[in-house]
Amino acid sequence: MSHQHESEAALGPSGQASVMTDIGGDRGAAVLYVPEDLAGLEIEIRPVGSPWDGTHTAVRERHLGASVIWAAFFGSLAEGRYEVRVKGDRERDLELSVEGGHVTEVTW
Repeated sequence: MSHQHESEAALGPSGQASVMTDIGGDRGAAVLYVPEDLAGLEIEIRPVGSPWDGTHTAVRERHLGASVIWAAFFGSLAEGRYEVRVKGDRERDLELSVEGGHVTEVTW
């Protein structure tokens, strides 16, 4: 079962240049483009084979010019393979690869 924190639910859309990355060397970042019905929910991430440790971020509405998208952003991850899921939802998950110095973009 998924839930949202009150503070995340109250957040409005992300503005231009409102996210930061810390990438380079063996650190990369990941952006997950998700359907609108995940807005405000938490996306959890873990290295493949590791236990879920609660590392997560909220799905936010983001404006790109005249377009609106919904995305979760992880600004600094060690290079490697990851699993992501809606926090607490064992039915919806996917895998992605993060490469140092790059931003991985994945559509759910």
